[in-house]
Amino acid sequence: MGKLRPLKKGSCIGIAAPAGPISRPRFLRGVRNLKRAGFSVSYSRGIFSQNGYLAGDDDRRSRELGKLLNDPRTDAILFARGGYGTQRLLPFLKKTRPKIVVGFSDLTVLLATLWKRWGIPTLYGPMVATQLTKKRVVTRLKKALSDPRWFQMHPFSARKTFRGGRATGRLLGGCLTLFVSLIGTPYDVDTTGSILFLEDVDEPPYVVDRMMTQLEQAGKLKGVRGIILGTFRLKKKLFPSEIEKVFRERLRNFKGPVLWGTRFGHCSNPEMVPFGGVGRIQGKKLIIEKGIFDVQI
Repeated sequence: MGKLRPLKKGSCIGIAAPAGPISRPRFLRGVRNLKRAGFSVSYSRGIFSQNGYLAGDDDRRSRELGKLLNDPRTDAILFARGGYGTQRLLPFLKKTRPKIVVGFSDLTVLLATLWKRWGIPTLYGPMVATQLTKKRVVTRLKKALSDPRWFQMHPFSARKTFRGGRATGRLLGGCLTLFVSLIGTPYDVDTTGSILFLEDVDEPPYVVDRMMTQLEQAGKLKGVRGIILGTFRLKKKLFPSEIEKVFRERLRNFKGPVLWGTRFGHCSNPEMVPFGGVGRIQGKKLIIEKGIFDVQI
């Protein structure tokens, strides 16, 4: 089927809200930033819907998402925000046209599904009503989506290594809570041969411990070549020592390299990880060998 194509001036970005309800002012600020960056932006009238903790009922959200995934006029899909609700829509996804998809947090489950079912690489990156309200984040996103070599030119740096070494593998992962939620479902991703990247937010140490225990007992760490740990914001700390302690203990028997403290995830100006791309751990760095435009679909 080929490869994804970079965006250019005037490319159409469609926005969906498959999870939580959104703040209209923050959303519109993000939309303005995208338009000022030279993109055409479209979204449905119902995107501001609210049904409790969801941006409308499952029918509204699934129709909105399905339309964007299959619309030939839409070059890329971004998301309003995370929260909860995307996983409820996965059974409704029957087909898609390959295109750029960018999201994180609750969107982990969609990125995993697009990779597992159709082999489409995606970008674990910022969303409209959150980080994209800041112009500098939009500027970085524009460069990442417009320049096919951008990922290779921007390696990630970690604060620490739990275990050194080198490893190369397929980049899979996302928000730990959501990645674990896929275990035992039809959307669970095979992590064999991967570089696993994980992050989360506002989860206390015992919850992180429990989720890592589940990953291990489900066999999801077998065959993993290396692990990259992003932000785990807790009490305003992006890299809390109490969470670091949990990972050091839970990964003490893991044989591959482990990096702690890479700036991707729930933070103001996050690094963007190509889900389905190929990365190489070398020292304290993650070097991207294949970004979203290099993967054959």
